Parts: sequence; C-alpha cells; structure tokens
Amino acid sequence: MTNQTEQTEQTPEVTPEPEPQEEPKYQIDTKAFETSGRSFEFAIYSRLSKSGKAVLDDGKIAGGFGPPAEYMKVMANICSKEPDFLLPGTPITEAVFKLLLANTNKAMTLDEIQSGLTTAWASVIYLKNLSDDVLRRMLDQENDYFIKRAIIRRRRSRSSS
Repeated sequence: MTNQTEQTEQTPEVTPEPEPQEEPKYQIDTKAFETSGRSFEFAIYSRLSKSGKAVLDDGKIAGGFGPPAEYMKVMANICSKEPDFLLPGTPITEAVFKLLLANTNKAMTLDEIQSGLTTAWASVIYLKNLSDDVLRRMLDQENDYFIKRAIIRRRRSRSSS
C-alpha cells in the first residue's frame, strides 16, 4: 500500500519543450559593406532605374552619395514596380540583394525571398532552382553583397519585483 501512495505522490518529470527554432532571416550587413571599402550608397544608387534616379537627381546630391534609406525608399516605391526590376537573367544573389534593398533592408525569411523571386520570374519558362537548400547554401556562405543571417534580438522579459 505504501508503494501505491508513494507512486501517486511523485510528480512526473516534466521535460521542457525545446524553444521553437525561428526561421533564419537574411539582410545586408551594411557595416561589413562599408568596412570593405565599398560605398553602400553607391551600390544602391547604381541599381536604381532611370526613373528612380530621376526622382533623386535634383542637383543637390551627387549621384550615389545620398542617404541609403532614401535610395532604398525610391527603389521600393518606384524601381521595384517596373517590369525590368528583376530580369530573368539576373544572378540569384544579385536578385536577392535588389529584393532586400527594395524591402529597405528589413530582414527577410527564405520564404519571403523565394516568393519575391518567384513573382518576379513568374513568366520565365525555365525557372531557376529556388529551393530552400539552394538559397540557404548560397546565402549562408560569404558573398560580395554582404548578405548574411540577420541577428535576431530577443526581447527580454521583465521580471516583476
């Protein structure tokens, strides 16, 4: 009888559930871009469409030396809406770079990147391989565009005292 009592009084061990793995997000490491000696501003400016540059070139700022945030806004609002924004022949890493710029360099998941590329290249007969594995491998290695996994900052929970 004591055995049964002891068994019912024991609390079962609770194994903590592993935290759900957050899907990695990618963005351009602008500090690494500048540290390399390349101009992030010019990299964006040089990829703007003719109409995008026309909006910016009001004579006040020499082309390629304005604020990156302004250039990315123009890319998002004007250039990305044009049919030749991401041409089918564009290398995938270049296309991801332009996609991130048009998203004002907010970190994007692989699904978001795939969706953006698939939409841009929907009319292409021979679609490039945009599988998770291919994109992840491409973006996880060092590249000339400084596209890296975004650092996810977790909010600390405040403990009440």
